[in-house]
Amino acid sequence: MHYELFAIARITDPVQTSREAKKIVSTIGKLILNNRGVIRDITSLGARPLPKIMSKEQERHFQGYHFLMGFDVSATVQAQLLRTLRSDPRILRANIMKHDLSKKLNTGSSIQQALESIKSQ
Repeated sequence: MHYELFAIARITDPVQTSREAKKIVSTIGKLILNNRGVIRDITSLGARPLPKIMSKEQERHFQGYHFLMGFDVSATVQAQLLRTLRSDPRILRANIMKHDLSKKLNTGSSIQQALESIKSQ
């Protein structure tokens, strides 16, 4: 089944945000690949201010590194991945959306679909 992960990583060092994010994405990717999954795409949305102050591990955060990852895994691995991400102190928020490819003709990520709809207007 095709899934799309949207996650916000905390920023501990503003100078090296991309390096921290690469480590997190690499860890998530290894977890998917070790469980016989396939990574379709990774989209970096960069460091952005959060819509509200978020708290995790008794720390308050006002900005985060946003990214999307499209992948194919089984439902049990997807649930395990989400549990792992929510317990990881480096991840502020994580959400996984399921895409049913049999009903959609456009298999792009939700960000790509949004950008295409804006361009067509």
